[in-house]
Amino acid sequence: MLHDINAWRCQIGLYHASFKCLSKTNTKENNSSVSIIIDTILMFFILLIFTCFLEISYSYISLLVYFKVNFIIFDFFFITVKDLYLAILLLKCGDIEQNPGPRQEYNLSIMHWNVNSIPSHNFIKLSMLEAFTSIHKFDLICVSESFLDSSYSSNDPSLTLKGYKLARSDHPLDIKRGGSCVFYRESLPIKFLSISNLSECLICEILYNNKKCTIVSLYRSPSQSNDEFEFFMKEFEVILENISNPGNPNLIIIVGDFNARLSSWKTDDPDTHEGIEIDSLTSSYGLTQIISSPTHILPNSSSCIDLFFTNQPNIVINSGVYSSLHPNCHHQIIYANINFKLFFPPPYQRQIWHYSRANVEAIQLCLNNIDWDREFLHRSIDEQVVLFNTYLLNICQNYIPNEVITINDRDQPWITPTIKLQITKKNMLYTKYIQNGRKIADFHTLEATRNTLKYLIQESKKKYYNRLSGKLSDPKTSSKAYWSILKSFFIDKKLPVIPPLLVNNEFVTDFKVKSNLFNDHFAKQCSLLNNTSTLPNEYPPLPLYSISDIQLNDDEILKLIRNLDVNKSHGHDGISSRILRLCDSSIVKPLKLIFTNSLTNSTFPSSWKKANIIPIHKKDEKNNLKNYRPISVLPTCGKLFEKLIYNSLYHYLEHNKILNLNQSGFRSGDSCINQLISITHNIFKSFDANPSLEVGGVFLDISKAFDKVWHEGVLFKLRSIGVEGKLFDFIKDFLKNRSQRVVLNGQCSSWENIAAGVPQGSILGPLLFLIYINDITDGLETDVKLFADDTSIFSIVTDVNQSARLINSDLSKIEQWAFQWKMSFNPDPSKQAQEVIFSKKNTQPPHPDLMFNQAKVKRVPSQKHLGVILDAKLNFNEHLKIMINKLTKGISMLRKLRYYIPRHSLITIYKSFIRSHTDFADVIYDQPHNNTIINKLESIQYNSALAITGAIRGTSREKLYQELGLEYLSSRRWFKRLSLFHKIIYSKSPYYLHNIIPKPNHLINTRYQYLIPNFFCRTLSFTNSFFPYSIKEWNKLDRSLTSNNSLSSFRNTLLKSIRPTPNRVYGACDPHGLILLTRLRVGLSHLREHKFKHGFNDTINPLCPCNMEVESTTHFYLHCQNFVTQRLDLMNEIFTLEPNLQNLDEKSLTNVLLFGSKEFGSELNTKILNLSIAFILCTKRFEEPLF
Repeated sequence: MLHDINAWRCQIGLYHASFKCLSKTNTKENNSSVSIIIDTILMFFILLIFTCFLEISYSYISLLVYFKVNFIIFDFFFITVKDLYLAILLLKCGDIEQNPGPRQEYNLSIMHWNVNSIPSHNFIKLSMLEAFTSIHKFDLICVSESFLDSSYSSNDPSLTLKGYKLARSDHPLDIKRGGSCVFYRESLPIKFLSISNLSECLICEILYNNKKCTIVSLYRSPSQSNDEFEFFMKEFEVILENISNPGNPNLIIIVGDFNARLSSWKTDDPDTHEGIEIDSLTSSYGLTQIISSPTHILPNSSSCIDLFFTNQPNIVINSGVYSSLHPNCHHQIIYANINFKLFFPPPYQRQIWHYSRANVEAIQLCLNNIDWDREFLHRSIDEQVVLFNTYLLNICQNYIPNEVITINDRDQPWITPTIKLQITKKNMLYTKYIQNGRKIADFHTLEATRNTLKYLIQESKKKYYNRLSGKLSDPKTSSKAYWSILKSFFIDKKLPVIPPLLVNNEFVTDFKVKSNLFNDHFAKQCSLLNNTSTLPNEYPPLPLYSISDIQLNDDEILKLIRNLDVNKSHGHDGISSRILRLCDSSIVKPLKLIFTNSLTNSTFPSSWKKANIIPIHKKDEKNNLKNYRPISVLPTCGKLFEKLIYNSLYHYLEHNKILNLNQSGFRSGDSCINQLISITHNIFKSFDANPSLEVGGVFLDISKAFDKVWHEGVLFKLRSIGVEGKLFDFIKDFLKNRSQRVVLNGQCSSWENIAAGVPQGSILGPLLFLIYINDITDGLETDVKLFADDTSIFSIVTDVNQSARLINSDLSKIEQWAFQWKMSFNPDPSKQAQEVIFSKKNTQPPHPDLMFNQAKVKRVPSQKHLGVILDAKLNFNEHLKIMINKLTKGISMLRKLRYYIPRHSLITIYKSFIRSHTDFADVIYDQPHNNTIINKLESIQYNSALAITGAIRGTSREKLYQELGLEYLSSRRWFKRLSLFHKIIYSKSPYYLHNIIPKPNHLINTRYQYLIPNFFCRTLSFTNSFFPYSIKEWNKLDRSLTSNNSLSSFRNTLLKSIRPTPNRVYGACDPHGLILLTRLRVGLSHLREHKFKHGFNDTINPLCPCNMEVESTTHFYLHCQNFVTQRLDLMNEIFTLEPNLQNLDEKSLTNVLLFGSKEFGSELNTKILNLSIAFILCTKRFEEPLF
């Protein structure tokens, strides 16, 4: 029935729609006087029940009677008893929308709530707010006393409300007090302003249809001194002065907790100095306070201190107060609906395929029965592709179930109809409490309802997470589904929302217009630099080798089909990777025919040149076009064809050593980590020289490199490296006549031609780019490093002037190269090139300025390069500080989830979303001699382990890591260094790393012939850098290990030496009980022996109060006289499960109760641990506070 109610709620608006929209089962022929009498009696009987027991107000009853009588007298149709019952329940819900159909425009709605701490009680108030807004759809949710500080990231999943974005103004001292924040609907045409120095205040503007609404949300602390209040009023007046415009009176709304009272706001409130001053100031600017009910309610007092000001009260449709959601929060919710029209994004449709129910055999049979040679005869390449697509999609439509669905915004899965009804009941009880004169009995009833609501939400979320937990534990759950669930805890999975775009100071809301704006913007980026450069008159000497054709075979095509990533998006043709994989070998022949004909005619199908573009937000304001980058999605068949070309061309380039040796990007076997090792080794080695040398580094920023590639230029360079014949003509056609369109919310822009660049999202594009910039280093004398378009040059400084001349000379050559090949750099001259002087010297000599593109190169103390911040001293402090701060904020999510999902999944989450960040470039920043850094890094894992297990801070790291099977991060970095060094030794990494290793001395003693000679090191920083430290640790390893050229075998052996075997929890299912069991396992719990050993001030001895024995874990389980009855129950059940346990000594039996036994199966161990947990909980020994 509740589901029926929800369906009706979405379809009818009882106040504003004709009651005829209700279903009618009776007809005119059945309208006898008897049926009228019976129906009327039933109606009033139902009304009586609802009035007496469900507290439907008499105004609702009269409305229903009016409608019922109206139908009887005038329409001669009857509403059935079921219809009437549903209608009453709808009225009881109190959340009937005015318009039952889809709406394009709606009125602005704003609410404010002083939550008195968002993070408290595991963010329960935010969950309650999310459930509340599932009923009452607000555009802005203004929150006071958020109690957030810099330790909480705005992107923290704990701080998200579905469908909303968060803006914050925390306490000025960055403490967990006060603070103001605003959750605003993602579709709002909104921008935030900085026009005041007032802290805990947010100011925003909404612009739509040439109308503007300025909204101020603030919090004023009640503990302000006179001087602080004077400052508040001064800044408040600055805000009012800036947002008021007498000549053009735009809508102004000011909302917040002012902690001020005035009798004109609420008649029984005493006037306070603050209230008088605030009222005087706001009145002088034509603002009216529209809330007159109490907003702060205690059992014996109430006041109106949460205020709502506006300069246009005449357009306020309704306003008022909703009851607080949380029992411990005495501030009520204030709200207003205002006649300020806004745009509501329409839903869009999407076709989905049920691949798991596909008739694969029928699909392949149909495709195999087609005579592709006959079908393709006398058709052009484009016609062949169109025909292939048509056949394939038609067959799939018949044999793969599919449907078109409407994408709508949905509530969170844990928000149930019961929760919604409880919220409505709470609101009704609050209204009754106010109308009856705020009686104490009504107050307690209201508080009980709030407690029930809190309990319902907690239990519903727990059940929801338990369902997910069950899926994570289910071996039938697919890998894709498993990772999808894990990511949902840390990553917001919803599709990226493009808010209204601010163009020429006006917001654009229409998705069709937005898609065209994006397309124009992205297409303009694919343009050539407008200079006078022309191609060289002559080609360089042609190589002795060449490539002119590609050989295709069925096996290679089939292999590529089977290796397609089914999670990749498909292009505009609608053919997905999943479809191609289902077809398998049945599409090899038609694809091979198309590919062969395409190569023969040197023509790339035009349909495969068209790209769908998805705008992805990069940083800063989301309403600015420039803050987005394009993601290009090309047809899958075209990319399959490109991969065949790529494989042959890349093999040709590598075999003939054509690619630049300094290029690490898009190279098989190379990586950014390899390049960073090379860079940092040279810098550390220079620091180690006597005297210490400096290194000058310049980092260049090529602007939109892929989009600026000159087609004639890349063709010129292809000829110069031996690409000729049909392959050359094919690539020439591949580059030309390409087009793109932007797709947003199902709306597509028009197609736009692309004038320059290599195709984004393609397979061949990156390789063609490498060929294009392959000669950028020709003639350069400095040490140049390339990673795709990231270009950096380094020079060891023996003489500052000579080094500057050398770098300036190379920068000038790069300028000339860029001009010749029409490449441009960052439009901001200060960012085209940046210089870092790497130095360990206390007093640096002055360095001459460097020049690039007629601008001085900006000298900076650090530079982020390939994901790592390289600071001038190369101590990585800045990089580590940012990383540690970022990861610390993610640990709270583990703490939140440990009550809902199994431990093994928590460990996977930690490894995937926290430890993965410490793993990145750890061989670069690792400093074994720096204990401060080691401890800071280790604290990340230690705090994560505490969050996973619920162990008490102070627990031994070794025991905690043993519990979870985690190696120390320092040991992990040691393992990763040696694993990478193994690859270098056995030539499985780039040549430039292998060449760094010192060559052995032939005169070395045969006793040490297997040792690798090390560098002579003067400084700790060089000693502990990658190569010297790795060589030292390598030489310590056993010869049988270092002589094993199998990397997997080498890694497994090392891992066994550092990674402990975890203590299993089997199927122990009670989260709280498992936390208590873990505390006993790791030796720090409420037990007095544990607290005494760890130096707790309230524990002066380890003796148990029961009989003066030491209160150890064994004593607790086997001897304590306080728990005799519980122990008898435990032992009876344990010995019934496994009689042999009676023969164990006390220590062994205690270990079985704590850990289970390796001799038992998983099922028996699960029962033992669950009985052990039941005993722990039953004793209630651990319910007291720890201190």
